[in-house]
Amino acid sequence: MALQLTRRSALQLLGMAGITSALAACGQGGSSASSSEQKTIKVGTRADSMDKLAAVTPDIEAAGYKIEAVSFDDSVLPNQALGEGSIDCNWYQHEPYLQAYNKSNGTDFVMVEPKSYAPLFGMYSSKWKSLEELPDGATLGMCSDASNQARGMIMLKDHGLLTLVDGVDTPTIHDVKDNPKNLQFVEAEMQLLPQSINDVDGICLAAAHMVNAGMDANSYIARSKDEEKYAVGFVVRKEDANAEWATGIAKAVQCDHLKDYLANEMKGSMVPTWS
Repeated sequence: MALQLTRRSALQLLGMAGITSALAACGQGGSSASSSEQKTIKVGTRADSMDKLAAVTPDIEAAGYKIEAVSFDDSVLPNQALGEGSIDCNWYQHEPYLQAYNKSNGTDFVMVEPKSYAPLFGMYSSKWKSLEELPDGATLGMCSDASNQARGMIMLKDHGLLTLVDGVDTPTIHDVKDNPKNLQFVEAEMQLLPQSINDVDGICLAAAHMVNAGMDANSYIARSKDEEKYAVGFVVRKEDANAEWATGIAKAVQCDHLKDYLANEMKGSMVPTWS
């Protein structure tokens, strides 16, 4: 069963859930989601990930769990719902986003192992077939937002194209220490970078935006080496981190259905965390 929540209705639901859970705790001594006999799992995700969850639902059910999918219209509400207890887990965010949310909201949510999939990030070029062909003085298009620009700069460092100033957690184009190829940088919003691919020597961005522009996610000439850091997984409350049902569904979605969905529906812009 799938539910579609707007921000207003979700907040109303969260308030009702708080009352309901309090009454349940008095009558039953705690939430049934933490019970070893719990078999129905309420999974929250963004609306754009509902099809992905539906694709792996048969595998979760084969592991002995029934899924109730709850759809949210933004990236904040699934974590708010998790904190209120109206869902058992959510499945849409990567570790850096989760840690930032925990820090900002005083929560201690945990990502369950194993993780599921990661967004592919790479360098793409219409002029060059490999990094070795990249000329001295090449101009690279970089994302203008901090997190994705940092990911691009770290990718360039990891491939030996430059070094970065020590001690900078979120490096920018201004934090280059050594630049032996005299690379030049221009910045643009990530969704606009594919439009400039013919105007520069390469662009560094998440593969999903290449797909959105009708280009091939797998045509990169360099691929980031930090996919584990940005992998998406099931997130639960701290007390459920080692619950059998939590690790059970995390293992269940490492399946052919998810691998096929990422390759076909996501056009390779997301990659599985297992081989």
